[in-house]
Amino acid sequence: MKTSTLIVLIVLSFNSILNAQIDANSLLSIPTVSSNAEMTGISSPSSGSLVYHSGENKIYMYDGTSWAALKKETNSFGDIKYGVQSADHNGWYLLNGRATSTLSAAAQTNATNLGFTTNLPNAQDRVLKHPSATDNIGDTGGQTTTTLSQNNLPNVNFTGSTSTDGNHTHTIPRTTGSDQVRHSSDDTRTFYNSGGTTTTSTSGNHSHTVTVNSGGTGQSFERYQPYLVVNTFIYLGL
Repeated sequence: MKTSTLIVLIVLSFNSILNAQIDANSLLSIPTVSSNAEMTGISSPSSGSLVYHSGENKIYMYDGTSWAALKKETNSFGDIKYGVQSADHNGWYLLNGRATSTLSAAAQTNATNLGFTTNLPNAQDRVLKHPSATDNIGDTGGQTTTTLSQNNLPNVNFTGSTSTDGNHTHTIPRTTGSDQVRHSSDDTRTFYNSGGTTTTSTSGNHSHTVTVNSGGTGQSFERYQPYLVVNTFIYLGL
């Protein structure tokens, strides 16, 4: 009989504890905030503290460093995402090269722990690349446009032709010789020999200039593949 009474008392006590835990008033005891600024402005919250964010209809928990939304999909510090949002939101910060000193204290700490001690990376005109053996997280490289130089071109042989304006003349002095007519009454007379050769002068040297126009203007060209413009964010918490 005493044993039965003891069991009944334990059951009644347990039911009282359960009723106290699910009391309707206790469900309304979570503090409510309407904005991120109001939430991060809470002075010295304890680890495990909860607040209801009415602007986002979410419950946030303070993990000792920053506020994180309680949801099925959790984000880790340093996660990267693309989005059409134009500004920071819900712990996601736009990668625009800003100084980390402009971030909230918690976000600045998380950025420093990720290696971004001075500035966040600037994702403008950049795509993501997995690091090679010589790359470091946050490094940037590549070019958005390229201007070709002569060394970039294949070795091509250009041909051209000149005009036929090359007609000219040379003055050739004819040679003379002296011979005596085989007659005693004739004097020695000068006449032109019919045989032999005559050499002209070498004053025929000249040159032609040939110009081949490539038709180019040195205009640089884009190196983008077809793209959709969105913003790049990093998760640093609130």
